[in-house]
Amino acid sequence: MSKDNNENNKSFFKSAVDKVIDLLSSVFLPIINLMVSVGILKGILELLKVSNVISQGSSTYEILTAMSDSFFYFIPVFLAFTAAKKFKAEPFTAAVIAATLLYPNITNLMTGSEAITFFNIPIKAVSYSASIIPILLAVYFMSYLEKLCKKIIPETFVGMLTPPICILIVVPITLIVFGPIGMYVGSWMAKVYEWLYSLSPLIAGFLIGLVQQIMVIFGLHWGLFPIALNNNAVYGFDTLMPLFGAPIFAQGGAALAVALKAKTKEFKSIAFSASFTTLLGITEPALFSVNIRLKTPMICACIAGGVGSAIAGFFGCRATTFALPALTTLPVFMSKSFVPFLIALGVGFFLAFALTMIVKIENLEEIESK
Repeated sequence: MSKDNNENNKSFFKSAVDKVIDLLSSVFLPIINLMVSVGILKGILELLKVSNVISQGSSTYEILTAMSDSFFYFIPVFLAFTAAKKFKAEPFTAAVIAATLLYPNITNLMTGSEAITFFNIPIKAVSYSASIIPILLAVYFMSYLEKLCKKIIPETFVGMLTPPICILIVVPITLIVFGPIGMYVGSWMAKVYEWLYSLSPLIAGFLIGLVQQIMVIFGLHWGLFPIALNNNAVYGFDTLMPLFGAPIFAQGGAALAVALKAKTKEFKSIAFSASFTTLLGITEPALFSVNIRLKTPMICACIAGGVGSAIAGFFGCRATTFALPALTTLPVFMSKSFVPFLIALGVGFFLAFALTMIVKIENLEEIESK
């Protein structure tokens, strides 16, 4: 009986993991090409800045920044649309809900000093730009609310009344419940990092490298950014962003191995492009279009990221300002232990590549055929 229970638990866990992976792949896959494109734009911008072709703060810089950052800032809107299709909900209503969360007045409320309430119900200040969890939860909830509306509203009025009812109910619930969920989880992760790094930089590096890309999947990595920004403001340097380098490059190494193993030209092209964008600091294409879908490359990348970040942590690698590790942002990491930082990046990339080349990817042919 105990053995049967264990088998049932394993089967349930595997089924749950498969459903999560299927969900994330479904909502991100339609926008993968956009992710690749803005990643290239971001790399071009950083190269122009580092080479002093344009100066930070100039109007040219601000326009190019808008081109490369707007997609990620407004990604809840894109995810609302794709998630609605996955959950069989009305995509334009979902997009309005996401747009409401990013509306300038809402953003100002969230960044202001005054208490926020909705009919005397307190609301936590949460930033929804570039967030993932709140909008996915919101659209999932909306899909059930729509079904309820279709049952109780006469067919003549269902198309007219369902969208405003969904917006009136889902937006407040997202602000009150779903938004704070992501904030609390991110805050908790930040406190864990601070404790780990004070205990052992090597252990902190390994664990951060191991889970950093998993955090990216759910948007939880944003919760660690305030630590990096605060470190730069208080100490003039930061030890957290260097730990992001190896896992970012590891995704590229795993995707490159997949590209070499793949048979179809289309999937090879996707994997090669995704691998390239990781070198610009953008891992979402490699994550959602290649590695997560195949599972095994994701595991290899996480292991390699942990090993590489352990090296960066052990040698106390630093960043002189806030920047995600990429080939275009290497000057930011030239303060202390720059050579070990480069070694950490190389270990992340090439170890993930080697592990993915060695192991068998069971579902590669199945994914390629889709």
